[in-house]
Amino acid sequence: MKNLVSRLTKCALGLLLATVPSLALAQNAQKPAVVVSLASVDKLMGNVGYLTRVAGSPEVGAIITIMSGQYIEGLNTKQPAGAYVTFTPQPTAVVFLPVSDFKTVTTKIEEMVGALEDVGDGVKKLTLQREIFLKEQGGWIFVSDQLANLGNVPADPTAMLEAMYETYDIGIRANVQSVPKELRQMLLSEIKEGFERTVANEQDEVKRRTQKEVGGRVIDKIVRFADEADQLTVAWGTDKNAGKTYIDFSATAVAGTTLAEEINSVVTMKSEHPGFLLPDAAATFHFATPVMKDDIAQTVQMLNKAREKALSEIDKDKELPTEEARATAKQIVGSLMDVLQKTIESGKLNGGAALRLAPQNINFVAGGFVADGKSVEKDLKRLVELAKQSKENPGVEVKFDAATHGGVTLHTITVPVPAREEEARKILGDKMLTVIGTGATSIYVAFGNDSMELLKEVIDSSTAATGQTAPMTLNVSLAPIMAFAASVDDDPIVAGLAEALKNGQGKDHIAISSKAIERGVAYRVEVEEGVLQLIGQAAKMKNAQERDPF
Repeated sequence: MKNLVSRLTKCALGLLLATVPSLALAQNAQKPAVVVSLASVDKLMGNVGYLTRVAGSPEVGAIITIMSGQYIEGLNTKQPAGAYVTFTPQPTAVVFLPVSDFKTVTTKIEEMVGALEDVGDGVKKLTLQREIFLKEQGGWIFVSDQLANLGNVPADPTAMLEAMYETYDIGIRANVQSVPKELRQMLLSEIKEGFERTVANEQDEVKRRTQKEVGGRVIDKIVRFADEADQLTVAWGTDKNAGKTYIDFSATAVAGTTLAEEINSVVTMKSEHPGFLLPDAAATFHFATPVMKDDIAQTVQMLNKAREKALSEIDKDKELPTEEARATAKQIVGSLMDVLQKTIESGKLNGGAALRLAPQNINFVAGGFVADGKSVEKDLKRLVELAKQSKENPGVEVKFDAATHGGVTLHTITVPVPAREEEARKILGDKMLTVIGTGATSIYVAFGNDSMELLKEVIDSSTAATGQTAPMTLNVSLAPIMAFAASVDDDPIVAGLAEALKNGQGKDHIAISSKAIERGVAYRVEVEEGVLQLIGQAAKMKNAQERDPF
């Protein structure tokens, strides 16, 4: 299975990389298949300096600035640069650079690389292992390996960059529909053939059947994506004022397609459980996504197979002492699988998690939507009764209906922490508290000394929340994580990093988020400057420790 996933990943990447060229830009209004955007030299160098400075290595930024100086002489450092790839009919690229002094640029090329030959119409040729052609026009240098590409270059090449250079340092955008359909079909055929070979080579019948079912669905999605996707974008940017750097990924669909409808359903779904996004938590996660009709049927099929396997394993379980116990276990498993199936058939997945940390204190909660929370509650009670037949869990205390809050019934489980588990006792005490919450259409699980309060806070926050939430959000704050780590680990490096983060002014977050865009969805991975400072400081402290002979 691992090899299959690897092969499919490589094939998908191959498809993306092959979305390089389209019809000749000068002869067709269609967009190029790929455009690459670079911010101005001034902006790039400024951001490189900022990032190396906050990481504690300003000398690296200085070296980069000095070394790059000789390569940018004659260029306009205030304008962006870029490239575009087209078919003529073979894939070919044109690079464009802003120029302030073309003579200086050509002189530098001849000094560093080789002689330039004038081939007419303002074009110069550089002959290396292959020919490279340069042309200056309207304050831009156009570079290509095909002379014909320079015959009708755009007056303003930045227009095709669609202002990516304003937001990003580097951006790459693929216009999927600009790839000739024949090429897309050829690539898809290669993907299918590779998948079929992988399945055929699998010796295990069960694995082969699973690969065929799961992989087949992936192939179908890739085929539809190639037919209905409009643009794919990946870009990196830096915001010095906000103190962060980020990578954005986005995808849009052709208007009126099934893919466009599916994306719209994802980004417009309203969450019933946004309360997991607590601002003072060490980590939070939230998701709200629809389950498509095709996926429902396929997932239910997989659940049925999982049900069969689980029931067969119960028959082999020697810890269940009687036939009656095994029958009860099967009823519980069957009932829980029924709830899971109904949840999938409802067409939505919605929930989240939150982790709150303090020195020598940990509390965690997770949960979300289920189709029938009260059925889960009944199964939980039956499961506890079944567990009482075992004598392997002395001291465990279970209290059902311990409290109610916001329409959710709260049940508690208290488990003794063995005396030999000294580290665990420092954090949890001599007993670990677990709280399970069951509502009409929700279930929660929390643990920790303050887990009851944390679960109630999540419920209250969900009730009070208004407005649309992102389809998916993950936030991690390093300051409380490092403070907690320092409280249970006497490593001086950990203690030093925890102390450093106290002065980070709250810019210690790593975040992954999604948002709606026109006919699409965008994902952002964001790192604040405090994290970069931490990485730089950790590297320096580690090097110092390794050099210390004592």
